[in-house]
Amino acid sequence: MKRYLRQFVFLVYGLLLRWPLWLLIWALGLTGMIKTLFLVYPTDDTECNELCPNISWLRRFFSARPTPAGLIMDGWLPVGIYFVIPDPPMQLMLRKNRHKAEAILRRMLWIKKLTGARAIGLAGQLGPIFEKRHNIPIEPPIYSSTMGNIFSIQEAVNHMAARGQRRPWQVSVAILGGGELGELLESNLGADGYRTVMVDVRYTRRDDVRLVDEQEADRRLQEVDFVVNLLPRGRDFMACRLHRRIPENAVIIDFSRPAIPAGDLEQTVVMGNRVHRRGMQFFMELPGGWQRHELPACSIPSLLASLGGYTVKTMEDFRLAARQMAFGTALAARPVPFSEVLRNRWRGFAGELSLGRLLLFVRKSLRSAT
Repeated sequence: MKRYLRQFVFLVYGLLLRWPLWLLIWALGLTGMIKTLFLVYPTDDTECNELCPNISWLRRFFSARPTPAGLIMDGWLPVGIYFVIPDPPMQLMLRKNRHKAEAILRRMLWIKKLTGARAIGLAGQLGPIFEKRHNIPIEPPIYSSTMGNIFSIQEAVNHMAARGQRRPWQVSVAILGGGELGELLESNLGADGYRTVMVDVRYTRRDDVRLVDEQEADRRLQEVDFVVNLLPRGRDFMACRLHRRIPENAVIIDFSRPAIPAGDLEQTVVMGNRVHRRGMQFFMELPGGWQRHELPACSIPSLLASLGGYTVKTMEDFRLAARQMAFGTALAARPVPFSEVLRNRWRGFAGELSLGRLLLFVRKSLRSAT
């Protein structure tokens, strides 16, 4: 039901109310509330169907056209807008689609000018694709996802290690794939004191993932405590039979989309690409099983720049800034159900009434006594 509602809203906004919606966004920008913009994308047809009906001419129309999909809320106030494009990363990666990458950034800069926002955030692989594949520089006010992703995984690893009451030097971490992100993560986790190993993969022409050396992978994975999965999709993890190669008591910190099917594994699977900041949420919720209190890690760089004025260049400064802004792993935060919120407020209200009646009774008693 939620999928069809999201599709309906997306079509109404994108087709029927396109210009009135831009006028409303402009008016909202005049208030100074909109401080950040964030661009997301679907990883496959399933996620795309959560946003836009699977109709070819509709997808062609919305291709490279950032369309409003929801608000970024801080408490009751909107501080940003998130947009969506129906183009999966494998299509944007093609050399012939460079013009789409340029059009996307050009339109996002136009939206920034329209709203008066301070920063633009690019989700997931968009920043590396634009910069590495198409040689389009990503620099402020546009922010890539890399530092946010590293921060999120580091916080997730630290949280799981603390939950198990283990020090960093007592924990071995295996990193699956990831390319440049994997290398940066290995360096930063090593600096924290963790024992890290890399498991290299290769990509085939059919877009499949294979282990470079299966025997070496088995040797490196046989005694690990944590496994950070940086493979693009959960099915890649399953296709390489990695769940058969790691200990059953290991913890898998998943960074893939769509995620690893946790119900099919003996190991514990947690999401490492989700962060939390009290009072902040995406409305409407992102497709793909996201909870209302969970923020994508790739949104942190633009949020730090727009809300806190932080423009950092080193990972150490980024972690310090993110912690000062109260960002942390979503694994350490669990939202209170709405029913419980109402129940607690009602109890508080009833308690105030009871106390008020007691004070009134005492006051009347004192008056009658005098």
